Amino acid sequence: MKLFGMEIRRVRNETKKLPVDRYEGSGGFFTLQPSPEENTTVNACVSIIADSVASLSCHVYKKTDKGRIREDKAPLYPLVHKAPNFDDTAFTFWQRVMRFLLVKGNAFIFVERNADFSPRALYVLNPNKVEIKRDESGEVYYIYHCNGHDYKYNAYTILHIPAYRVDSLRGLSPLEMARQAAMLGLTLDEYTNNSFDGGYHQKLALEIDDDVKRNWKKEDSKALIEQFKLSFGGKEKQNDPIVIAKAKVKPLDLPSNSDSQLVENRKYSEKEVAKIYRVPLFMLGSEDSKFSNMEQANTFFLRHTLTPWLVRLQQYFDRLLTYPYNEDCYVEFDADSLVRADFNTRWANHRANFQAGLLTLNEIRDFENMPRVEQAYGNEHFGLENYKPLSESMNGDKNNDNK
Repeated sequence: MKLFGMEIRRVRNETKKLPVDRYEGSGGFFTLQPSPEENTTVNACVSIIADSVASLSCHVYKKTDKGRIREDKAPLYPLVHKAPNFDDTAFTFWQRVMRFLLVKGNAFIFVERNADFSPRALYVLNPNKVEIKRDESGEVYYIYHCNGHDYKYNAYTILHIPAYRVDSLRGLSPLEMARQAAMLGLTLDEYTNNSFDGGYHQKLALEIDDDVKRNWKKEDSKALIEQFKLSFGGKEKQNDPIVIAKAKVKPLDLPSNSDSQLVENRKYSEKEVAKIYRVPLFMLGSEDSKFSNMEQANTFFLRHTLTPWLVRLQQYFDRLLTYPYNEDCYVEFDADSLVRADFNTRWANHRANFQAGLLTLNEIRDFENMPRVEQAYGNEHFGLENYKPLSESMNGDKNNDNK
């Protein structure tokens, strides 16, 4: 039997070949060295975005003639809302997906399917081990390398989500899109670590006595430098006395870390990385918030930072609902928890919505995680008694004129 021009039997056979080391190993597709996540600013930005997305509830909705409704019976719902597999919770699953997107630029998800082609489990694969290729007919397929074996999967078994796609199927990460700024932060980190780990924070020259210079060799210079490092180098020996028989230490008049504005450069690098990920600096502790309350700050963060990533995830995961379930179903994250107002403002909004007939009592109680009212009036819409349609008011005025 063929579905979408592909043998279903072949798909079932491929889904049985689940790689056992899906959470192990590393590879070399990402070229920035050292690892970008070793930079504290990069790690902080990635953690803020990934943890924020993972903390949101993900639901499946269905479009109906009466509006949208929650579709908890969809096979995909328990996978994206509770647990995608036996190893992960929904939080760890979305966290891994986001971290791979933010750092590696790609998220590859193995879709284990039931006999009716519906998704049964979802596994996040290591992007460093996945290759994307096309066959002679133009169909995309994926090769996953693990334990010395190559697993070949078609596009219905692997859900590929790219971060930024430019001129190839493989995506680019935000850091790869702004490589120069990312490398500046990594270089400053490396320079700072080497400067402080060395134990001496100033350029030094070792002067050799004139009577020793006559028989001095290149090998002697290397030995003297090693002797100096052993005597004075490193954090553990930075306060030890120096004993050098053949030379004397003379500091060079070169710019120090303070003169070279190391701290200012690191702050500049931090701002550049924050701009790459569109994370507000106040969330990194670099400066005070410019917003009058946390609701405004969270709304700004949701709109400008999280929403593009949420829309990207929703649109790709919608592909898992088109068959065999219903094309009217779609995936959506619930971001209300991020923009909830303070207690007084929130209940003032509830009161206004209840009086206008927009929300029922039970809908308000659901929003506040309160038990529902069992009586029938808990699901009824109420409005002010003196409210009436404008058409009735206009008709009443015309009747009065006629009289």
